[in-house]
Amino acid sequence: MPIPPAPTPLSPPPPRAEPESARLRFGRRLRHWREARGLSQAELGRLLGYHDSLISRVENARRWPPPGMPDRADELLLADGELAQLWQALQRERQRLGELAAAARTPPAAGAAPPDAATVEVLAQLLAVYRAAVGRIGGEELAAVLEHHARTLAGRPRTGPRESPAAERSLAAQYAELAGWAHFEGDRHAHALGWYTTGLEWARASDDRATTAALLARQSTLYWWHGDAATALALAEAARSTAPPLPELWAWAAVVQAHAHALAGQAPQVRRSLADARRLTGAALRTGAPTPWTERAELVLAVAHGTCHRDLALHTGRTAHARAAADRLEAALRLLDRAARPRDHALITARLAGARALAGHLDAAAALLSRLPPNTTGRIAREQRRAGEWLRR
Repeated sequence: MPIPPAPTPLSPPPPRAEPESARLRFGRRLRHWREARGLSQAELGRLLGYHDSLISRVENARRWPPPGMPDRADELLLADGELAQLWQALQRERQRLGELAAAARTPPAAGAAPPDAATVEVLAQLLAVYRAAVGRIGGEELAAVLEHHARTLAGRPRTGPRESPAAERSLAAQYAELAGWAHFEGDRHAHALGWYTTGLEWARASDDRATTAALLARQSTLYWWHGDAATALALAEAARSTAPPLPELWAWAAVVQAHAHALAGQAPQVRRSLADARRLTGAALRTGAPTPWTERAELVLAVAHGTCHRDLALHTGRTAHARAAADRLEAALRLLDRAARPRDHALITARLAGARALAGHLDAAAALLSRLPPNTTGRIAREQRRAGEWLRR
């Protein structure tokens, strides 16, 4: 999937018990039991002694449930112990994410020489190289290096009046964003969320609105991947409102919004968001020099259209959406240089196979899956497994 400046999100994985999704599972199950009992968020809040806004935020995985709430909600909603049992997984997840965030903030080991200004400049130039490498070969092998650079920059002490800690913290936030994406590529979502969260702290501390918006969009993609359309949409909207007036950033946020709407089956909103993304991309092309986004925008938007139609097909069961998805994804493959970006080619091929399966073109889907390289990993493997499931059905 095209990387600069952001990849197009993929489809949600098949349900499975993952430690990083405990908060999402709890929110979904709380909503399920509340609606099964015919209660509004405000009514449940009154019965439990909480404001309805807290119930909303817990259901959308935007905050942790307070201690005692799962047990009381379980008893009140007659949830057969499910919510109380999920509390144990929630506690483990919160502890783990806390450890990851603390590790990300850990400065270099004592005695390590802090980088001088020249080294910081080199790290700034290397960031573009790392982004290109992650786009070509994936991020699994680069995660440790990216983490090291992020910690080094964030932990560097100020040693002179002419130095700019805010600028270095901003660069650290950009490395944190890329480290999080590298972990996301490798299917290590708890690590990805830990780095996104820490990067947001650094970006906000340095008043770097562009990186703040990018990290919010990354978080949106992560929640979208786990099937939480409401949280994904809220984060995408936050990215749009936070971003400085840069059309390419707004276009990215519009693409992420489109994916969240598609996950919820909202076809009119999908069309509006994708049209907005195309309009903003056109504005970026007219008003400035080429950027990583504008150079690959046609491909990114083709993949976005295809993926959104594929998700609408899943939600609505309409084969027209699946056929439209296949047409768009085939167009994306024609735009892609397979030799330069083999991972992107495999990813889009797996997604196209899923669209063909949903459209009822089973032979075509099977042929596409047979072309994928063996021993795929990370996001590609997830997409491949999903397409195989639809084909078997």
